[in-house]
This record gives sequence, structure tokens and C-alpha cells, in this order.
Amino acid sequence: MKKYEVIYNTYRESILSGILKYGDRVDSIRECVKKMNVSKTTVELAYNKLVLDGFISSKEKVGYVVSMNPERVLLHHEILDYSSSHKEKEYDYDFRIQSVSIDSFETSIWKRYIKDVLNDKKLMSSYGLAQGEYGLRQALCKYVYQNRNILCFPEQMVIGSNYQSLLYIFCGMLDKQKVIGLSTLVDEQAKQVFLSYGFSVKYLNPDHFIEDIQTKCVDVVYVNTTCFSKNRQSMSEKLRKELVGLSHILILEDDYNGELVYASKIKTSLCSMSNHVIYFSSFSRLLLPSLRIGYMILNEEYTKKYCASFFGPTASKLEQVAFSQYIVDGYLQKHLRKLVREYREKHLYLKKLLDTYLCVSYILDETYMAYWIKLDVDMEKFKSLCESNWMGVSYSSSGIGLSFASMDKELMKDGVIRLAELVKEC
Repeated sequence: MKKYEVIYNTYRESILSGILKYGDRVDSIRECVKKMNVSKTTVELAYNKLVLDGFISSKEKVGYVVSMNPERVLLHHEILDYSSSHKEKEYDYDFRIQSVSIDSFETSIWKRYIKDVLNDKKLMSSYGLAQGEYGLRQALCKYVYQNRNILCFPEQMVIGSNYQSLLYIFCGMLDKQKVIGLSTLVDEQAKQVFLSYGFSVKYLNPDHFIEDIQTKCVDVVYVNTTCFSKNRQSMSEKLRKELVGLSHILILEDDYNGELVYASKIKTSLCSMSNHVIYFSSFSRLLLPSLRIGYMILNEEYTKKYCASFFGPTASKLEQVAFSQYIVDGYLQKHLRKLVREYREKHLYLKKLLDTYLCVSYILDETYMAYWIKLDVDMEKFKSLCESNWMGVSYSSSGIGLSFASMDKELMKDGVIRLAELVKEC
């Protein structure tokens, strides 16, 4: 902890605990320098933060005094109590699939870009474009051509916070008489969008996908091509060609992490093969889940239908401008290459650990950076043991999921050994 943070926390706790009360005088900067044995600059940093956060204020001829009254102190405690009681549990071994590689993302570089945007007052004083910042759309056009062989123009692209918000926008342009075809494995968020608009929805079995499309007379097919089959594999090249061959069908392609391939061969995007495809993708697992940027590529027909004045921006202008420069300077491509190397190494290491310590059947879920394992145990007892042993795993009807994305090798090994012990206890 930095010295100014120590000073800040000392006075903050004194005020919140009631040692220093509303209106009480606080040490002058000179007094604090002498008491804490630090520089004047350090004390000024701490006091400025205390002023900004409403704990103290400067009073003429008196100096600094406590400005937080009893009501605000009480509110502060209530918020802290609520936050601590609703804090997400932290695990010693976090194999949950929501995790991503944190160490590989260079936060210092991202902070620099964010800082540059914040320093541009003119840029930050205006609203963002509903369709997304033009510079980011330009940069993404080049990115999707390099990585997914999709040729498009900035006018065809719409930026959003995630694929679901973009899907809502697209469904607003779609004829409500259309019949929607969804894979039986499609996630609930996508399903909810179509149901909330009142579309007629038919469910398609991945094992006989084309036959179901034809027999159930669907007009629009929404499909996650990267996690398509029951064993969580991407859609085959053969099936992709058959699907785009259905020229009367509008395809909504969710190409989730389509470019992040480390254990198989990269598959052809449907959008690069046909002009009756609307393309969706995002960066939540390629970058960080907290950076909410996704994009949609419209075909010629729906580019003409799209009217930005009907919609508002759903993604942060600040993040969009920073992200566009991040892409242009080559950092996204560099980060993608780094992740491919890291995940290739990690998935092979976890596979070796599973073979050595668990000896169970498993499948690799390349899209979500995880292995799914079938366990012949009392699942309720197993869940209870995992929670009490601070072991975070993901669950589905077919077994448990272990992500290797955010774990280093040493922690991964210890976690698998502990997991094997818990399985034996069941």
C-alpha cells in the first residue's frame, strides 16, 4: 500500500468509527507531515482524496475539518455492510468457467489508453454514436478481415455492450411473422430475446440440424457455431457449407471466440461464405469480462433497414475510443497470439493432470477454455464438499466444468489433487 493510501485510510477509519466527529479539526498538512514522517506531497495526495470522497473539507482560518455528518456516516456503514454481505465468494481453487486469463492482459497498456481518452475533454463532453464510434468500426473491419476473412464496411457494423443487446436491436428490424429456429443447446439469454419479441420459435436438434430447418419451415436460424454440438465442439465445415447453401434462410451467426482457437483448426465463418448472414461477436473472453464491447455486422438488406436514430448507444464511448486505438496499435492481435500460446499449454497440462489424478472421461470445451468431466458421485454431497473446501467449479446436467483459463500450473495441480480427494470422499 502506498504511503498516501495509509494516511487516507487512517483518517477515513477515524471518521467512520467516530473517533473524529463532524466538525472536528483535522491535523494541518504540516502537522501530518511531522506525525507520519512523510513528504508534503504525500499528505496533499491523501487529503485531496479525503476531500473528493467527502470525508473532510477546508475551512477558512480553521484548516481541514470533518465534513461527513452522522447521517452520512450511518449510510456509509449500511452500504459497507450490504456490500460485505453480498460479496461474491472467493475460492482457493477457482476452476469456474466464468474465469479468463488475467495475467496475460496488460492492464498498464489499457490504463494508458483510457487515461488518454479521459484527458481529451472535448471528446468526453459529447455523447457517443448510437451505431458505435466510427474509428472502432473501422478498426474492427480490418480485424475481422484478418482473423475471420469477413469483408465489410464500417457502415455495416453496429457496436453494443454484448451480443444480447445487439440481438435486441436486430430483432427490432425483423419481421415479426418470421419463424425463428434455435438449436436445442442455445443459451437462455439468446432464447429470451426472441421470446420477448413474441416470435414463433422452433427448436432444432444439432444432430439433424439441416433436416429440422427444412421440416419445421423456419425463416431465420440463430446458431452459436463455436459451441454447436452436444459434446461442445464447433460446427463442422461440411455442415457450415450445407447451412449457407440454404439461400432462403437468414442466418444469425454467433461466432463466440471464433478466432481464439488453440486445440483445433480454425473454422470458416458463415459470414465470409454468404451474404444472407448477420454476424455477432464480442470480446468478453478475449480481453476481460468487465470490458463490455460486442459488435454486429449487417448484410446489405439490413444495413439499409437500420436507422441509428431509433436507438441509443449501449457501449461506453470511453472504452470504444480507447479500444479502437488499442487495435490500431496492434495490441489486440498481439494479445490474441499470446492467449493462443497460453491456452494451448494450459489445456494440455490440465489434460495430463486429469489423466494422472482423476482417471475420468472428459471433453474439451475450447470456446469456454474448460474441460467437462463426468463423475459417478452423489452430486449434492460433492457440491457441498467443494463449497466447504473453497473449490470453485461449474456444473451442468452432464457433469462438472473445470476452466484452466485463470489458473497457473502450480495452483492447477494442487486443485486437481484436492478435487480427486473430494471425489473419493463421495
